[in-house]
Amino acid sequence: MAPPDRSDVPRDTGVLGAAGIAQDSRLRPNAERLTSWVEWLLHPEEHSYDRTVFHPGGGKREEPGPVAPINDQPGTIAPDDQLAFESVIEGYQPWQFLHGMAAVATPVVERPDSPLGDKAAAVRNIWWIGDEGIPSLVDLFPSIGWTGEAADAAFMFLLRLQTVTGQANKIAEVLYGAIPKYAVIVKGARDSLDEAAAGLVAAFEEKFAAKPEGGFSVDVNAALFAGIAAGAVALATGAGFVAMTAVTSMWSSLFTEVAGDLLNRGEDSVGGYWWRDLVESYMHTQATILTDAKDEMDQLNRMVAGQLANFQDDDEIQTFLRKYGS
Repeated sequence: MAPPDRSDVPRDTGVLGAAGIAQDSRLRPNAERLTSWVEWLLHPEEHSYDRTVFHPGGGKREEPGPVAPINDQPGTIAPDDQLAFESVIEGYQPWQFLHGMAAVATPVVERPDSPLGDKAAAVRNIWWIGDEGIPSLVDLFPSIGWTGEAADAAFMFLLRLQTVTGQANKIAEVLYGAIPKYAVIVKGARDSLDEAAAGLVAAFEEKFAAKPEGGFSVDVNAALFAGIAAGAVALATGAGFVAMTAVTSMWSSLFTEVAGDLLNRGEDSVGGYWWRDLVESYMHTQATILTDAKDEMDQLNRMVAGQLANFQDDDEIQTFLRKYGS
């Protein structure tokens, strides 16, 4: 349900645009619902419901509505005849609730036409050339009937190329596995952050409607990222060279056949009793999701950087490039 006298869409959608959560984003529905609740909680002056009231003697307490200075009880009270108050989540800003989504909302990774799909196919083809293409050509070269000095020079070139591509093939194999892992991590973070936002909205709804007398929690089904960087990824490419016409199908298979195996699921929760407890629990969950995803990203970054360093430091590759490069 939406907050009283409001809809599931916030009055100010600018914060969603600033976070990169577009209208067609799958994160948009829960982001809107959450932001609408946050707006409502931040502006108790616009309604007669929950607020933090400053009581005589200097204390303050969460109350379900305005409080009169005489009987210290909530009720229908004239605006000029009530104790001072503030938001139950005073100090927070709407953008903080979308901070995690903003980090993963814009990368184009899940669409079949993702640029990462093209790059994964290109690296896969480099690997295939080194693993099968060049060695096959070397094996077949003597059978083509070409002899003489030019043939000998060409064959020596192919032998050196086989050595170089063999080295480059080891690097390409690592990079080929890393590209889809980046996409899987982004997808997992999106799934988890969307779940967390939905969980906080559910907790807000229960807090307002049911007014539970004690603490409660709402389960969040989050992705467990540990091990993605080290895990094996085998895109459904088939054998041989990957044609660009097959990239869309190949990349789609990543999320239908591969991602589910890598993204194990774990239970987390958003809970507490006071409105601020719920928000702090959500912020903790959001931070945990981002930290775990970043840890896996950092591992992939180190892996890629290491392979690029191997390319730069490999004597065979660099000698070949100096001799035959333009």
